[in-house]
Amino acid sequence: MPNRKATIVIFCSALIVFVSMGIRQSFGLFLSPISRDLGIGREVFSLAIAWQNLIFGLPILGIVADRFGPRWVVAGGALLYAVCFFLLSSVSTPPGLYTVLGVLMGIALSSISYVVVLGAVAQVVAPEKRASYFGLITAAGSFGTFAIVPGVQWLLSNVGWQSSFAFIALVAGASGLLAIGIPQRGREVSPNTVESHDGSLLQALLQARGHSGYWLLNAGFLCVDFTWHLSPPICPHF
Repeated sequence: MPNRKATIVIFCSALIVFVSMGIRQSFGLFLSPISRDLGIGREVFSLAIAWQNLIFGLPILGIVADRFGPRWVVAGGALLYAVCFFLLSSVSTPPGLYTVLGVLMGIALSSISYVVVLGAVAQVVAPEKRASYFGLITAAGSFGTFAIVPGVQWLLSNVGWQSSFAFIALVAGASGLLAIGIPQRGREVSPNTVESHDGSLLQALLQARGHSGYWLLNAGFLCVDFTWHLSPPICPHF
């Protein structure tokens, strides 16, 4: 069992990912109403989401968290996440959608999802336990889809997409309070953790290049993306 500090970090991290990923997976519900009300094609909304995904996957915020501490990155990301939803409720043009839903939302998600949060958890658990707790937190993100998306659908059906974004902003902002349970310092290693990685991002990538698990993981994501693009649009998330 993890110690008290690690338990708090794991619990707060799981809740943060639960909220951030649960809300993120509801974006597809807004494609039709936003496209209809703004008089734009679905390709505008889809391109904004594409920009979001590209920025979301960049490790830049992880590097910032290593240097300045994950707590501040998570807190700032949750605040930006909330601000983005308030801004989305008044967006009326494609450039605004690209900027808020695409760029700013991508930065926010990169701050409060797996990139930073799993790195924070890695600081306080032993290396041999990390895979288990990473899986637990990832599962919390998946459960967020199950638990939050129906609530967002209810909001959308009853108050419209502008007002829904205002309610979602409150939930997203409140999740930032959980940052208090995230380590304050970057690369904080517990006494039970004996591991050191000194080097640049390029060196880390070069090291990963020679590991079969790295290529298998990338192949898995490639298959997921490929099948999503081939799937018929029967689900609003795709």
